[in-house]
Amino acid sequence: MRCALERDVSEELIVGYCARTLDPETEAAFGRHIDSCTVCCQLVAAQKAVWTALDGVMCEAMDESQVTLSPDFDQRLFRRIQASENRHRWLWRALVPAAACAALAAGFLFRQPDAASTPAARPQPTLQIDQVEHALDDMDMLNQLGAAI
Repeated sequence: MRCALERDVSEELIVGYCARTLDPETEAAFGRHIDSCTVCCQLVAAQKAVWTALDGVMCEAMDESQVTLSPDFDQRLFRRIQASENRHRWLWRALVPAAACAALAAGFLFRQPDAASTPAARPQPTLQIDQVEHALDDMDMLNQLGAAI
């Protein structure tokens, strides 16, 4: 016998229904579905039984165990947390630069120059004597105009 709802959807609905986290419309619709679906009704009952058992275990554990902590428990705990953080911080500070250096060294060692990446030698433009003479004449003319002004 199968539920009309898809299995993964019904599981989410069952947990939400038992936890009372569904919106009112969905809760009402799923409540009506449970009335007509024996599979979902049994699953809801099983989920509620599990939660009731867990609540009972937690309550018993809290009532029976009167754990006494040493007066310096918090300080010792914080020291251990700080030592753990410092150890991890040191590890990152040591490993990250070492890994970066190793990656750069590997890149330089294994790099092979490509013909495409090497710039081709460009031929130098040849200067025409006429162009040079005209440029020098123009500069002389500009100097004379500047001196006259």
